[in-house]
Amino acid sequence: MSLAFGALLPWLSGPREFAALRRAERLSLPALQRLQAERLARLLLQARDDVPYYREILPDADTIAADPVASLLSLPILDKDTIRREGARLRSQRPRPGLRRNTSGGSTGEPATFYQDTAYRRWGRATKALFDAWTGYRPGQHKAVLWAASRDLSAGGGARRLAERLKNRTLLNAYRMDPATLDAHLEALRAAPPAQLQIYAESGHELARHALHRGIRVQGIGSVLSSAGTLFPDMRETIERAFEAPVFNRYGSREVGDMACECERHRGLHVNPLTQYLEILDDQGRPVPPGTPGRVVVTSLTNHSMPLLRYAIGDLASWAGEPCDCGREWPLLEGVWGRVTDHIRGANGAVVFGGWLRQLLYPEDWIGQYQWVQHAEDHIRLRLVPVDSATDSTRERALHRRLEPVIREHLGAQTQLDIDRVDTIPPSPSGKHLHVVSELSENRP
Repeated sequence: MSLAFGALLPWLSGPREFAALRRAERLSLPALQRLQAERLARLLLQARDDVPYYREILPDADTIAADPVASLLSLPILDKDTIRREGARLRSQRPRPGLRRNTSGGSTGEPATFYQDTAYRRWGRATKALFDAWTGYRPGQHKAVLWAASRDLSAGGGARRLAERLKNRTLLNAYRMDPATLDAHLEALRAAPPAQLQIYAESGHELARHALHRGIRVQGIGSVLSSAGTLFPDMRETIERAFEAPVFNRYGSREVGDMACECERHRGLHVNPLTQYLEILDDQGRPVPPGTPGRVVVTSLTNHSMPLLRYAIGDLASWAGEPCDCGREWPLLEGVWGRVTDHIRGANGAVVFGGWLRQLLYPEDWIGQYQWVQHAEDHIRLRLVPVDSATDSTRERALHRRLEPVIREHLGAQTQLDIDRVDTIPPSPSGKHLHVVSELSENRP
C-alpha cells in the first residue's frame, strides 16, 4: 500500500506544476528568461495591489509590465529585521487558500515569521519531486531521512508516523548524534537500504565518519541527497565512501523552499527558474562575476500571500563559469559556501571561510565532533569531542602548538586561540550540527 500511495505523490502534490517543471527542463535560455519574467511581472503587480509595504515602493503598473526585472532590482534588499518590523504590512490583504505560518530555522539568531499558501506548497512539492527524480529516486520507493529538528520529529505524533509509513519513509533523528544512536541509524540502513537517503549535510557526514571508524559497511543505498548545510568536497567523499552511493547536493530553506539541486552530471546546482529569481551580490549590493562568492538574494516567484522580494537569505554562493553539459539551461550555481556566519573575520581584516578551518583538522583523525566559535575578532575557540574519551590530553596541547601560528598568520598576530575538550556539542535549534559559529554581530543576516 505504501508503494502505491507514494507513486501518486507527484500528482497529489501538483500535477500541473510538476508537468510545467518537466517542460521547463527542455526550454532554451531565452524561453526560460521570458517565462520567468512573465511570472515575476504577475508577482510584482499583485504585490503592488495587495501588499501595503510594496504598494509604497514598487513603480507603477505600466513600468512593471514593461520591465519586471528592472522593477524588481529597483527595490531595496529585504532582510529579517525588516520582516520583523513590518510584520503584517508584508502580507497580502487578499485572502488565499491554505494560509499557514512558518518560521526560519533560527540557526543564526532570532527566527523570522513567514506565511505561505496552498499554491506555494504545490510548487514546492513539485520541485522536490523533480529534484528527487534527478537523483534516480522514483515515487513510492523507500526513503530514509536523517533530518528533522526535534520540533519536526514530534509534530503530529501518531498521525505524523502514519503519514511517514504511507509515504514509505523512515525518519532518523538528526538531533541526537551520540554513538548509540549512530549505531542504531546504521543498523536501520543496513536492514532496509533506502532508494534514497536524505541528510543534513553535517549530520550525514558525522554518520558516515562513524560508519568508517567502526568499519561498518552500508550497501544498497541508491543515492544520498544532502541539504540544510554546506557540503564541502571532503564531506562528499566521506559520505560516498561510507554509503557506497552517489551524493547529490540540494539547496533550499524554510522561507522560500528548495531553490537548486545537482543533476546527474554533478557540475553545479541548477536553480529552478519557475520558482526563484536568484541574485548573488557583493557587500555593496553589486552582482559578482562567476566563481566569486557573494551573498544570496532570492525572490520567491510562488508566494503571493507574503511576497519575499530580494530577500537576503543569509547564505554565500557563487555562479558557475560554464554551463552544465546535461542540456538543461537553468541558471547554474558553482557552489553554496554556507551561511554568512560560517566565516571568520580576523582582527587584521582578513575573511576566511569555513572550508579553510575544516582543512586545518584533516590530519586529526582522533577528533570526533568539533565546532569553531569566534567570540571576537581577536578570539577564536575550538570545541572538540574526541572519538575515544580516553584520549590523552597531550593531543590538545600538540594541536594548539600546531594551530596557533597558522591562526595568527591568517587572522592577526594578537589572535587568541583556545581549545576546549567537551563531552558533547549540542545542535542548533533547527537540529543542525554547525562546524563554524561566528558571534560577531556584523556577520548576522
